[in-house]
Formats: sequence, structure tokens, C-alpha cells
Amino acid sequence: MKTKLRFFFSLSLLTFVVGQVQSQSYVTIDIEEEYEFLTEQWLFVSEDLSHYYGLSAFCTNGEYREFAIEILELLHHYDSVVLDILKNPTSDIDISSKEYRKTMNDIASFEGDYDVKSFISFLRESCITRNDLERNKEDLKKEVGMYSYDGQVMMLETDLRKFMKKIDKRIVSINEHVHKIHPSQVKPLPVASSGD
Repeated sequence: MKTKLRFFFSLSLLTFVVGQVQSQSYVTIDIEEEYEFLTEQWLFVSEDLSHYYGLSAFCTNGEYREFAIEILELLHHYDSVVLDILKNPTSDIDISSKEYRKTMNDIASFEGDYDVKSFISFLRESCITRNDLERNKEDLKKEVGMYSYDGQVMMLETDLRKFMKKIDKRIVSINEHVHKIHPSQVKPLPVASSGD
């Protein structure tokens, strides 16, 4: 019940955020605040998806699945915005070269290894495993140890936790970088043209 309440509360907040992103031309968005909010939402989802009940919700509930994917897509959107700011030579960014490199590496890893496609692919495989477990539940309950239903669930949860922890680490790290960069406050440097 607690998970359902948290899900619907989070879904309503996400709907508000999506509305803000879609009407970006009319509203000034503070990237730091948005990334912080999305990080918190992601950590709720990640905690749920690290458990069999959360995976079951993802596999069987289209709204929950869309919600989880939407949060990850928005996080990728904002880290792409930060990446564009970092790559722009006319941006006035006040961070050390070490912080710059760390930020670039974390974003590159998140974008490359933990993109939305990889997330969906991993969870699709996990859902197939979960569906097989549910289909063979009665037979597996007769087994012992890691071959039992509970053993198989525990192994699946271990894989889920590892994967989610890797994504969490990147998202939290990028969130920390965003707070050091203050991307909403970065202003382009004036560039002298040849006609001046």
C-alpha cells in the first residue's frame, strides 16, 4: 500500500515536471532544482526496482513502467543539457579542471553504459525471468537452495540491486556535480567577431 501511495504521489509530481519541461519556452527552469527533484524520484523508483515486488510492478503495471522510464529520460535530458554547457567554449563555468573531467566522465558513463535503452533491455530480461519464475512457482517451491523459488527470487533481486546501484551512483554523482556547476547561472561569454 505504501508503495502505491508513493507511486501515485510521485506520478503526480512527475506530471508537473514533465509539463514544465514541455513548456520550457515559457518557463525558466532551474536545472539544479529539477535534477535534485528527479534524483530523489529516481532513488524511490530504484529502491522499489531493487526488490521483486518493484520488478513485478514494473512488469505488470504500464503506468508504473512509464513513470520509471520517464524519470530516467528526464535525468538523461538534463545531464545532456549540462554536457552541452560544459562543451560550449563560450560558457563561463567556474569549476576546476579536475571537477570538469570528473563531471564529463560521470555523464559519459551514464549516457553510454546506463542509457534508457540499456535500462529497458535489462528490465525486459528481468521481467522474462520473473514471468518464468511465476509460471513455474509451484514446481520451484519443491526445490531447495538456490534452485528453489525463494532462491531464484533472491538471485534475481541481487542482480537488480547491482544494476540499480550502478545507475544510482552515476545519478547521485552527476547531481553533486550539477550543484557545483550551477548550470542555470552559467552565462555565455561575449565572443568578439571579426567585424568589431
